Amino acid sequence: MRNMLRCRRGSAAFATVVALVPLIGVMALGGEAGSWYVTRQRAQGAADAAAYSGALRLACDSAPQPGTTCSNTQTVDWRAKQVAAQNSFCNSGDTSYPGATCATSLPAGVSKSVQIATLTSWNGTAGNFVQATVGQQQPTYLAQLLGLSTINVVATAVAGVDSLAKPPCVLALKDAVTFQGSPKVSSPSCGISSNSTADNAIGFKGNSGIQVNAPSYTVGGCSQTGGSQCTGVKTYQQPIPNPLSGFDTAISSLKTSDFPDGACPVPSTNTPLPAYGSPKKCYYDLSSKVSGAFTSFNNNSYTLSGIYFFADGALTIGGNATITTPSPATATLILLPPKFMSPSDNGATLALSGNPTIQISAPSIVLATQVPAPLASSTVLKLMTDLLIYDPEPWSKKGINITGNSSSYFDGTVYVPNTPVTYAGNSSSSAPGCYQVIAYAVNFIGDTTLDNRQCKSDLAITPNVQTVRLVQ
Repeated sequence: MRNMLRCRRGSAAFATVVALVPLIGVMALGGEAGSWYVTRQRAQGAADAAAYSGALRLACDSAPQPGTTCSNTQTVDWRAKQVAAQNSFCNSGDTSYPGATCATSLPAGVSKSVQIATLTSWNGTAGNFVQATVGQQQPTYLAQLLGLSTINVVATAVAGVDSLAKPPCVLALKDAVTFQGSPKVSSPSCGISSNSTADNAIGFKGNSGIQVNAPSYTVGGCSQTGGSQCTGVKTYQQPIPNPLSGFDTAISSLKTSDFPDGACPVPSTNTPLPAYGSPKKCYYDLSSKVSGAFTSFNNNSYTLSGIYFFADGALTIGGNATITTPSPATATLILLPPKFMSPSDNGATLALSGNPTIQISAPSIVLATQVPAPLASSTVLKLMTDLLIYDPEPWSKKGINITGNSSSYFDGTVYVPNTPVTYAGNSSSSAPGCYQVIAYAVNFIGDTTLDNRQCKSDLAITPNVQTVRLVQ
């Protein structure tokens, strides 16, 4: 018996068993905490998706994206909670969202919650934000030994709606924006953008004399032959929607019957050019097939005031022509698309050459009485704010060349969606006001001053793109 009491065989095993008891407890507690971590990850994913979805919906209300449509039939709160429900997180009894994967009943002691809030600032920054807070409360097991009867796992996400700080006042809808020779482009209040995906979506071809003072964005890349012109270009960005695409649709619906007075009489030279409704509700027929048709501003002087429509031919401004809108007069030149007059109608287009003086400003307000009935809706009139020239010419490699002398300016939006536009000479030296270019592609050869500050104050439609991103 004495020998048995003195025997130490098996003592190590006994000590090991004693030591394993708390070790197993710690490991089990770690496993329970691991389940909390998994729940936290799932809650964070649901919160991220809910905040992002809510911000997408918020973008429809806070600043509707030009050229796009979205469904506003449900609220920001509803959209965010729907996506949270699709990730298995719902408030109690609120499980009927389309695609929801929430259980209709939960185990005893388990509850889930989703809270959505719209914010006008976050982290000291003003803006439009959506905050989603997703949580799951559940009972503990081994953690009760530490005094924790329940654990509340919470995840929060914040998504914001961003727009370009300086939206572009030059937008190439399809092809590149190029700079050739030594043009000087100054645009301190707005940017230059191309939706082209090519490596040279913004391209500088020339010497270091090219100067661009503008924030620039492109879906593709930027190329240069020398200097550092691409340094300030943000490449591989989101495409910017065409903000005036709705105007194309409205113009395409026009018929000759919408002009009850038919073709306008051919005006005398060096006189004010009568606009639509002043007094006749008519359009100018540019067709060479019509005897005495109005086809040219060449070497003549005209003052403009109002909205003008031109059909079936080339409206030429050349030689030493002088075209002006004496203040406070304003003008819009609308060239009608093909087949307006007849199936053989090739449409109207603009041709500028020589050394004309062109000083025209667009209207900041267009009244329903100034346009045919199909254009008189509030939506279309809004699109016409500060619209100076509209040319829907079908695509051609030739494109449209705009030139003029050093005193020429275009104060308004030049919208040419289907063919390239080239600015040569000093044709676009802009007076203070609103100056935008939206075209299939844009090529600068001469000096250009761009400024869209007046466009914004007039509440004109300007190119922009909204980006929804998670900020927390």
